[in-house]
Amino acid sequence: MNPSAAFAGGSGLAMGSLATLVAGVGTTIVLLWAGWAWLSTWRGWAGGRVRGPVFQGAIIRIALLAVLMFWIFLG
Repeated sequence: MNPSAAFAGGSGLAMGSLATLVAGVGTTIVLLWAGWAWLSTWRGWAGGRVRGPVFQGAIIRIALLAVLMFWIFLG
């Protein structure tokens, strides 16, 4: 019996289905974090507690991290 068939027999899921589930959960977590980080940064900028260049740098970092995580999870 090959490992894939043993895994499917023991867990009831195919390995591809589990990989899709993990990628979906990971992507959802990254999207929720990115939304929270963006909203927190925007509130700080709108309230005058965060300067413009810091706001721009944070938005770029959030976007780059989200793209990197999507590449890892979905690649």
